[in-house]
Amino acid sequence: MPKEQNLDAALKVVQENPYTGTAEQVVTLALAIAEAGNALDTSTFSLYKEQSGIGEKVFSKLKVIGKTLLKLSTEDRRDVVKGLPASYSTIHLLCSLKPEELLTGVKRKHITSSISVRGARDYTNQVRFPQLAAKDGEKGRWGVKQEHLWSVFRPDDTPLGGEALQSLEEALRRVCQEHGVLLRQANTAGTRTLREEERARLAAFWRGMLETELTSKWFKELPQAVKKQFNIKTVDELRDSPLRSFTGFLIKADGGRDNFWQSHGQAYVAKLQFLMDSTEDRAQRFNLKRRLEEVLGDRKELAIWNNVILKNSGLL
Repeated sequence: MPKEQNLDAALKVVQENPYTGTAEQVVTLALAIAEAGNALDTSTFSLYKEQSGIGEKVFSKLKVIGKTLLKLSTEDRRDVVKGLPASYSTIHLLCSLKPEELLTGVKRKHITSSISVRGARDYTNQVRFPQLAAKDGEKGRWGVKQEHLWSVFRPDDTPLGGEALQSLEEALRRVCQEHGVLLRQANTAGTRTLREEERARLAAFWRGMLETELTSKWFKELPQAVKKQFNIKTVDELRDSPLRSFTGFLIKADGGRDNFWQSHGQAYVAKLQFLMDSTEDRAQRFNLKRRLEEVLGDRKELAIWNNVILKNSGLL
């Protein structure tokens, strides 16, 4: 089909499916935008975006929704749409989940057509950051099917703190335990805070893996000439060195390029993971993630090792 016809067809979908319409209309529009991004060249897609009359931020959110839902089968996508609200901003929040997590949320009725923006934000935080969003010893159990029964609120004119607050919590826990239900502390941390805490936790984990892979004993036995060449005096300096120096040192110190992956592939993966979770630069994180995906895609043994490490540590 000529580009003009592709463009006309895509614009017709925009006219017939406003982003302020029903969930079905929002999804139809979002899918059309994502598909147009795949089918049209860059200049034609830019023209499509301009002629759609949709603001840039909204258009970007719709594209994210479409890309997420395209990863589902037609049948699963149909099931998901039935549980989505008539709000593109709420659907966009929900589409920060993996497609399979979105499907599970709808099937378990955690996501319904009546879910609010706040409810969507809370739920996505619970799924994406389970060990940070749950604070009462029930970490990691957000995936269990459950129903939110009541919330407890303190009016502004009712002072409650210190021993009184602790006493109330203990009383509530006793009652909840008696009836077999769970009490969870309110967590008001925003998505950004949770994401930063999660990255910090992962960075600390992968720094520990680097210490396991590159030990002090191993470093002491390396030639002094190599240490002098890279101006690295301790194993900690090596672990924290920039990626280029880190890789160059390992290649030079231990058998050259031919032996690098066998001897230090796991350390290299740990280094990529550590840098990805410790940097604040989004562009750098993206580049590191892309490099990690390349390595794990090319080297099955490292992909298996990476997954085993994450699973055994409860991080996957």
